[in-house]
Amino acid sequence: MRKNRTDKKSEFKSGFIIVFLTFLIITTSIFLFLVSNDNYHKGIIIQGVDVGGLSITEAQTKIQNNFKEKLSDEKIRFKYADYNLEIEGREIDYSYDYKATLNEAYSLGRKGSYFERIDTILNLYKNPIYIEVIPTYNEEKLDTIIDNIKKNIDKSPKDAEIFKKGNAFIIKDEKIALVLNVEKSKSIIVDKLKNHKYKEPIEIELLVEEIVPKVMATDLKKIKDLLGIYKTSFNSNNKNRTTNVTLSAKKMNGKVVMPQEIFSFNEVVGPRTEEKGYLSAHVIFKGELIDGFGGGVCQTSSTLYNAVLLSNLKIIQRSKHTIPSTYVPKGQDATVSYGVLDFKFQNTLDIPIYIESYVYKNEMIVKIYGKKVDDIDIKIESVIDEVVKRSIETKDDHELDEGIEKIEEKGRDGYKVTTYKYYYKNGKLIKKERLSKDYYRPTNQILIKGTKKVVAPIIDHNIDIENNTDIEEVI
Repeated sequence: MRKNRTDKKSEFKSGFIIVFLTFLIITTSIFLFLVSNDNYHKGIIIQGVDVGGLSITEAQTKIQNNFKEKLSDEKIRFKYADYNLEIEGREIDYSYDYKATLNEAYSLGRKGSYFERIDTILNLYKNPIYIEVIPTYNEEKLDTIIDNIKKNIDKSPKDAEIFKKGNAFIIKDEKIALVLNVEKSKSIIVDKLKNHKYKEPIEIELLVEEIVPKVMATDLKKIKDLLGIYKTSFNSNNKNRTTNVTLSAKKMNGKVVMPQEIFSFNEVVGPRTEEKGYLSAHVIFKGELIDGFGGGVCQTSSTLYNAVLLSNLKIIQRSKHTIPSTYVPKGQDATVSYGVLDFKFQNTLDIPIYIESYVYKNEMIVKIYGKKVDDIDIKIESVIDEVVKRSIETKDDHELDEGIEKIEEKGRDGYKVTTYKYYYKNGKLIKKERLSKDYYRPTNQILIKGTKKVVAPIIDHNIDIENNTDIEEVI
């Protein structure tokens, strides 16, 4: 009885081993077949096309046939507001990279160890993988398309403009700038092309930025009040000087200075050269009057300086002349020299200001308009603290007879001047402010003295006076 049981157990074990070995051989054979199979594994779907079990050539043909019709009429649309551009895909060589996609799909289940590959293959049966075909395009051709789009979309900003006609201001509206953001738009385009679903149209919204101009009509409309006016006179018979003053005045006329903006006389008026139409007239150089192009322009800057003071704006840079000017009180001049000395002021108001600058007959006139924010009136006064008398410098002249004197240079007295700014409200002084202390150095008077000895004439008393025809020269 015990022997029979032992035989039965032995037979069962032998049968189990045979079954297991058979299963192992079959399974191993199946796995070996799967691993060594040259076709695409089951569970691989490319762009909606099942390529499982197909050879590489069969899969490529099937994918190409699936896309052939779509690629023939592929359209790409670029849009922004009213702007629309449609191009055909072939204009940028838009296509699909079948080779890369097929290679990617073919590598599934063919990487890693034997067991890793088996695991991937089995998972594909349970969870199929969907692979999108990778789109391709010619980047250089795309850049050319984008450049052309930019040329059609971009619009330069244009500031609002203001003109004074008679006693009224005329205002032209600004124009908003449009600028295609090439970098960001291209990023959107590339993303759309790479992630394009072949059954959907390719529509790309371009990224365009709006840039508001610096000067807006709404701000210019606030300019209504005359803040300050100043006039200086000149000799209109001096044609060259008159021309220079007129040219520089025209350069400033109509200039708008925005809130907190700094006005530079040299930047606005520009170089005073013969090419710009300026003529030769007296200029001050090292304390002396000499001829130079643009002589007289300092009268324009000095007139502006005083108008700015009366408008209660902030002076940033101002320099006096080396000698006093004749057209403004001492201490109230502002000299300029292109590239060397500048006159600058800042618009400290919350709204723009408008400069009206012109020549009328023999007067240089500057008016500054804005919006009066208080009832303060400004007055400017210069006080001569001291007159520094000129010294007399004597030079001997050995060619000039002794006792004779003549003035070679008159020289000038010097002045120490303090300029004050007075603030009045309702006719009452509420504040006094010192603007500047200026010193105009004296220049010596040069006196020439003769040192040549005078020899008395010798008279011969034997000369027959009546018969000598040269007597008048001797006498």
